[in-house]
Amino acid sequence: MGSLLIRGKYVIARILDGNSSEIISDGAVYQEDGCIVDVGPYSELRAHYSPDEELGSTDHLVLPGLINAHHHVGLTPFQHGHVDAPLEIWNRADALVANPTLDTLYRGMQMIEMGVTTVVHNYSLTRGHCRQAARQEVDCVLGAYHGLGLRVSFSVMTRNQNPYVLGDNEGFLAGLPEAVRHSCSRNQGRSSLTGRDYLEFCGYLCEQYAKDPLVCVSISPQNVHWCSDDLLEGIRDFASTRNVRIHTHLQETIYQKTYGLRTYGKTPLAHLDELRFLGPDVDFAHGVWLTQSDIELLALSGCSVIHNPSSNLRLKSGIAPVNALARAGVRIAVGCDEAGINDDSDLLQEMRLVRNLHRVPGIGSDAPSSHQILKMATESGAYVAGFGTHIGVLAPGRRADVLVIDLRRIEEPYLHPDTNPVDALLYRGRGLDVNSVVVDGRVILRDRRFLHLDKALIHREIADWYSRQPQSHEIEREKITEALTLYRTRFYEEWECEYGEPYYRYNRRD
Repeated sequence: MGSLLIRGKYVIARILDGNSSEIISDGAVYQEDGCIVDVGPYSELRAHYSPDEELGSTDHLVLPGLINAHHHVGLTPFQHGHVDAPLEIWNRADALVANPTLDTLYRGMQMIEMGVTTVVHNYSLTRGHCRQAARQEVDCVLGAYHGLGLRVSFSVMTRNQNPYVLGDNEGFLAGLPEAVRHSCSRNQGRSSLTGRDYLEFCGYLCEQYAKDPLVCVSISPQNVHWCSDDLLEGIRDFASTRNVRIHTHLQETIYQKTYGLRTYGKTPLAHLDELRFLGPDVDFAHGVWLTQSDIELLALSGCSVIHNPSSNLRLKSGIAPVNALARAGVRIAVGCDEAGINDDSDLLQEMRLVRNLHRVPGIGSDAPSSHQILKMATESGAYVAGFGTHIGVLAPGRRADVLVIDLRRIEEPYLHPDTNPVDALLYRGRGLDVNSVVVDGRVILRDRRFLHLDKALIHREIADWYSRQPQSHEIEREKITEALTLYRTRFYEEWECEYGEPYYRYNRRD
């Protein structure tokens, strides 16, 4: 792999606190064989070391690679023809089943171009109705990540209850037209592993990728309401025994919170606490509908929350109480979920949305700083991804996951010279400003060009794949989803949800 010296007008080495970062002017990072050896002034490192190559210049900003802490699919739902809708009635099924290799390559290339060096991929099997098929599918996905050169924290989701609605699924099915009910029964469970098979499959993944430095395996109950208590307890035991992280969803919508109150007499998080499920190895995506007692539970147990603001807005889920979480000391990471605000994986734009969304009215009101948000996308993201002691900061001994940003557009035609580089990045930076990306010491993007991939060829292969005619079972699957949307809407319209006192107040009617 050799040695590399990465130079920047500024090097943001790490976040120190909510208001400051360790920043080196005309600095550099020196790495050998994927490990950071030194960080300091460029002149000193250049005099002391003889790198095989150099990257960056005084026109660039150097910082730790960004971490997309919650991700699902390649082509976005919108690209598949699905306009955003509330989660409970949406629950889409595409006519054309994705090619797992191409799907991963597509989104992975986009993330690299946007400065992401690590992704937490929460995967849903499309063909894995048996362990052998699941192994082949996951090997395709992780093989694609190897080709990309991205670092990945990977989990496969599981669920074993409430397949259609949150609550009385038998009653819901009984109210469907006979043809729809028959199709649902025929397709239910086609692409999922359950119970012991799922845990054995996760064990296989842990063993298969244990020595892969770019892969961290975790385990994922899809959500509290989709998993029986027995399954949740089995997953908790597995995670503790295998020393792997648990990645799941939590109280993303008001209906999920309401289901918990109806079913358990408490919030879904409180139910998990009752099962002794919580701990520092548990990461929750979303957390939009958390109560104050939920936040206290998260802080006490050491769980982390991954904030996905674009997804929550696009699916009408709401706004997560990030300010309250931060006050309580809960670790917060950030993710793009499926698409992001621009239907892409621009994590810099997502970070800017975090900053602006939580600037609630009132002089002196809480608001996350640029430094706090950059920490969400670097050091905190590294923790939830399972690489916490290896990446997320630029320091000797850490792995060399480094992002090089072109400062010219950010600073032109004028930017006050006293502007903090972290603020400049959060206020004006975009994915289009990413110049080069280094993962584990390997340059995978230089001057916005992939060094080991043919982007145009992959895009042509994707277009060819989706140009084919769907098979009969694929067409049936999509028709079922379309039909269910109407009946799901009617089902949830009858719910009485207690929204409670909001965390944020933006305006009033009177």
